[in-house]
Amino acid sequence: VPNKPAAPLPMGRKVVVAADERGHFSSAFKFNGRQVDGMIDTGATLVAINMSTARRIGLSLNASDFSHEVNTANGTIKAAVAMIDRLQIGNITVNDVQTIVLDDRALRTNLIGMSFLNRLDKYQVENGTLLLVQ
Repeated sequence: VPNKPAAPLPMGRKVVVAADERGHFSSAFKFNGRQVDGMIDTGATLVAINMSTARRIGLSLNASDFSHEVNTANGTIKAAVAMIDRLQIGNITVNDVQTIVLDDRALRTNLIGMSFLNRLDKYQVENGTLLLVQ
C-alpha cells in the first residue's frame, strides 16, 4: 500500500504586496475602518502615523500625550503612543496594534512596522513581492 501524501498545510489569510519602482512595499490599509496609505517598514519597531492620520481614524490626542522621545533620521522628536483598534490589509486583520503618532512635518508617509508584522504568522520578501500570512 503506497504512503498517503501529507495533507497540505493551510496558509490562512494571505496578501501579496508588489514593490514599487524604488523597492518599497506600499499599499492601502484600513485603520479603524478608514482607508489609509502606508509603507511597510521592517526597520520600524512600531506602526508610525502622522497627526492628520490619527485624527482621521478617530484617535484623540492632546499636546501632553507627546511625551516620548523618538530618534529619527532627522533627529530626536516628541511622539505620542496610541493604540489602533483594528489594522487591516486585504483579508488580514490585526486588533490592538501599538502605534506612535508624530507631527505631520516629521512623518509624511505612514509606516507599517513590526508592531503589526510580528502579529502575523509569516512575512517574507521574495522576487520583488512581500508575502503577508495570517
